[in-house]
Amino acid sequence: MTGEALTIERLALEQLAALLLERAGLKVTPDGYAGLRLALQARMPATGLDDAAEYVRRLRQLAGEHELRALLPLVTVGKTEFFRDSRQFAAFENEIFPELLKHARREARPVRAWSAGCATGEEPYSIAMVGLDRGALPNELDCWATDLNPVAVQNAARGRFAIRRLLGVSEPRLARFFNLVDGFYEVTPQLREMVRFDGHNLAAPIWPQVRPQSMDLIFCRNVIIYFDQPTILAVMDRFYDSLRPGGWLFLGYSESLFRLPTRFEMVEVGGVFIYRRPVRGGVTQVLTTVVRGAGEPAPAPPPAQATTAASLPAPPAVARPPERATPKALPLVVGLQLPRSTASMPSPALSKPRPPGTGTPVERLEQIVADIERGDFPRALRLSHALAEDAPDDLAARITLGNVHALMGNIAEAREAYQAALQREPLSVEARLYLGIAALQGLEPEIARQEFTRALFLEPTLALGHYLLAQVHERRGDAEAARRSYRNAINLRKGPPHALLGHFPDLPTSNEAIAQAAQYRLAALSER
Repeated sequence: MTGEALTIERLALEQLAALLLERAGLKVTPDGYAGLRLALQARMPATGLDDAAEYVRRLRQLAGEHELRALLPLVTVGKTEFFRDSRQFAAFENEIFPELLKHARREARPVRAWSAGCATGEEPYSIAMVGLDRGALPNELDCWATDLNPVAVQNAARGRFAIRRLLGVSEPRLARFFNLVDGFYEVTPQLREMVRFDGHNLAAPIWPQVRPQSMDLIFCRNVIIYFDQPTILAVMDRFYDSLRPGGWLFLGYSESLFRLPTRFEMVEVGGVFIYRRPVRGGVTQVLTTVVRGAGEPAPAPPPAQATTAASLPAPPAVARPPERATPKALPLVVGLQLPRSTASMPSPALSKPRPPGTGTPVERLEQIVADIERGDFPRALRLSHALAEDAPDDLAARITLGNVHALMGNIAEAREAYQAALQREPLSVEARLYLGIAALQGLEPEIARQEFTRALFLEPTLALGHYLLAQVHERRGDAEAARRSYRNAINLRKGPPHALLGHFPDLPTSNEAIAQAAQYRLAALSER
């Protein structure tokens, strides 16, 4: 049985779209059903099923949770674009590729690029276009493109695209690199020959196709968001070993390695941050400022007072913004009074003062965090709006804008910002989590339950999500469901912490602290 032979009825696609909306909050409209069909053709043979309706029925069962998560990366294949994240591609085209090409020519070899998670091919063809526009000869750029989905790889190799999928391609590049054939745009033979496609599973423990220190750059964007933290760390180790010293790793905006113990250094190039394997035992041209090298220790957080279970208040706890917040501020019903966390960015106390609204996106986020910590929410809101407009692709900027609105009690505006983040990254765990918190603020426990459930489907080991879901169950009067969720949070005590994009005061990242709070609430429920 092959994916080509499968017949998939529209009703099965509609049922799958409804299931994805319910479980993951992923909205797939009818014009995205072609992507669903590709995903089913890739996954159904692996399960031994050739009936799409039966496959979807199994996904709805408890035993189908694992298969549904395996399907998600394939479902989102339709989200790829040519030259996606234009600021990253500008840094690649103007700064990084010219240096890589110069260095490779000195060594009489091609630049070797890897598009890991290439989906239907837009990214590797974009890389090849940059190479040709920057003067690389066909034998001077070797672009390897891989994906888990074999059907997507087959379509990518054909290099045939509808006009609506070419919005990121400029008119000169469209004329140079594409031919109009039967109403579709096909890549030219020259461009097609520069890219070779293969199936490849990044989560596999061994990569026999990849030689150590063979790659100059790796694009792996919007892929590792589907992995748990141990898998991410293993993939990062293998990426590191695959890159030459000085080689570059491009990740999606929602895929920061901040506070993860990897060997990469983070480098600012053209206003965006990219990861690089450090050069050891030699001197290379420094393009930009190294923010924090792989060998440097992370800045130590400021000391925090110890928090005991006895000091944790029972829900509904009320944590109001400082006095400078606007009069319409609503209570933050998180129910945890714990040391403040800046998991998604360096501590603002360690940052040098700079004029407001200036600097890189990360530096501007630091300014906003500092304003939030001081209670200057109107200023934080102005800076957040400006950053979201200047960096529309930056997921952390969108989410932080939503958080500032939520802290000020602007629930409708907060939801709008989180939804904008989800339009960019449909499976953002943070956006779902914060949407749930906003729903709690808006006294909508059913919506909060739905959003926390979606966040936990995307990331089952998120201890904070289990704790917040337990709080929702308490507010809805379902003590038994609350106990189950609190126990889930406690069972994750020893699990890895999750660094969340965006800054929200008093949200803990320590699983130990969350488990301690859950134990306190569990004991309180037992006394009722």
